[in-house]
Amino acid sequence: MKNLTISPMAWNEPGGNRGNDNNNKGPQNPWGGGGNRNQGPPDLEQILKKFINQIKKLLNFPTKSSSGMGGAGGKGGSIFNNGDGYSQNPKDIAVIALVIGIVVLVIFLISGIYIIDPPERAVITRFGKYVRTEGPGPHWLLPLVESKEVVNVEQVSTSDHSGLMLTRDRNIASVAVAVQYRIGDGNDDLRAYLFNVVNPVHSLKMSAESALRQVVGQSTMDEVLTLKRAEIATAIKEQLIETLKGYHTGIEVIDVAMQAAKAPDEVRAAFDDVIKAAADEERLINQAHAYENEVLPRARGTVEQLRNGAMGYKEEIILIAEGNVKRFNAILPQYKKAPKVTQTRLYLETMEQIFSKTSKVLVDSSLGNNLIYLPFDKLIPSVTSSLPAGAENQNGSSSGSSSGLSSSSTPASNNPLSGIPAYQKEKNS
Repeated sequence: MKNLTISPMAWNEPGGNRGNDNNNKGPQNPWGGGGNRNQGPPDLEQILKKFINQIKKLLNFPTKSSSGMGGAGGKGGSIFNNGDGYSQNPKDIAVIALVIGIVVLVIFLISGIYIIDPPERAVITRFGKYVRTEGPGPHWLLPLVESKEVVNVEQVSTSDHSGLMLTRDRNIASVAVAVQYRIGDGNDDLRAYLFNVVNPVHSLKMSAESALRQVVGQSTMDEVLTLKRAEIATAIKEQLIETLKGYHTGIEVIDVAMQAAKAPDEVRAAFDDVIKAAADEERLINQAHAYENEVLPRARGTVEQLRNGAMGYKEEIILIAEGNVKRFNAILPQYKKAPKVTQTRLYLETMEQIFSKTSKVLVDSSLGNNLIYLPFDKLIPSVTSSLPAGAENQNGSSSGSSSGLSSSSTPASNNPLSGIPAYQKEKNS
């Protein structure tokens, strides 16, 4: 290759006088400057020569003098030719090619190194075809042949959806939901997210709106507003997961939360009253349950107490009856031997028991028809206290006559033999 020399506007031209009348023999720049500015930009060929000589020294190749290499005072103009069109030593060219090849190879290898963060995954493709999925850490791929797509599999995103929807009872409700999702961390999920669907997030939004309208359309207005909000959110999530599974989008639905659900503005006042009534109903039901929980245990305790008292009374009566039977069986032989004596003894014992618990007034009948003063003011309280409940007469006072005293103060129940038919027959005789 021949050297081209451009005469006008030369950057480093030795000698000459361009634009100055002084005798400056040094190099001139295009603007006629001199002095310390007579040095032009460095010669690229000289720099390359020095670089090659340094490589030769490192590889123990003999170096030629600058005249042999075609220096500044020589005839040659380049390291690749000697000025006559013939190349230099082929060994020098091979060394230069080897160095350049090594540099290019190092750059090629370094350019294929990449690092994946812990929450990310890298999908590697070779000429557009899926090859593998790489996890966190340093990795290497073949530059110009393989490419990577980095996806964050731990980032949770939210998609909001709202609108006016028709319920099962032909009412219109304004419903809003928030869908939380992320990209699945499995190999199949990553491949599906990148290659199966053109826009997976858009497919998620359309599927969420479809599931929302379907579930709300199967619910009543009261269920959407108050009663079954949590159940509706769960049903929307299940329906959305089933839909995305059929599309193979690689998106994992984490949660669906019900946002504001209200009636249209035109009928909001009426629905507010309905909601208030439902809240009052729930409050009254809770109060009724609280009262039930308070009364029922108390009633069960009372029933158990009465049952235990009845069982105790039953056992008491049975034992008393058995004792009376044993006592009668013990007295019966003596009664058969001496009926009058036994009858009198039993009568006296019974009267002793009766009169020991009552107030007594003794009257001597031999006094004649004289007026007898009886202290009824002391007799009536004691008689009243000894009477059973409900024994008062219709006037509200106890009987003060002697017949009344005898009838109230000698109950037949105090005689253990009063209920025995044989004893009653012997007594009457």
